[in-house]
Amino acid sequence: MLEEQWSETSYTHPDIDLSWIADREEDGLLLLTLPAGESQYAPLIVPMGGFNECPQPLEQAVLFRHWQEEYGMVPLVVTQDTWVVRVSERPATDAAALQLAKEHFLFCQYVLETFDSIGQYASYLRRHDIWMFWWD
Repeated sequence: MLEEQWSETSYTHPDIDLSWIADREEDGLLLLTLPAGESQYAPLIVPMGGFNECPQPLEQAVLFRHWQEEYGMVPLVVTQDTWVVRVSERPATDAAALQLAKEHFLFCQYVLETFDSIGQYASYLRRHDIWMFWWD
């Protein structure tokens, strides 16, 4: 699977708006204000992870830092099993998008739940600023 090639997709995630958040809110809402440039610490503050295939918070923080440095990633929403993040920089090339898609797949295999291949997911990453990670 990690040897796949680029392929086109037109998929988009739903808009992350108040309705989307309300549908996932269970016992209240916690708003975090993180210092600029330090969003990689969010997984260490919010107790999420370490179950089933979901990485431990420290592992999440390491990848968040990498993606923050490379793509300007900032967490938007966290639930008991989901991270939604926004990036300010998309992958610049198809090859970079394919590499990023592989990183995402290794972090969270469920990113492919709505795509037929890593190549299609890479196509999505070239066109969209919202990334969603979900674990069962």
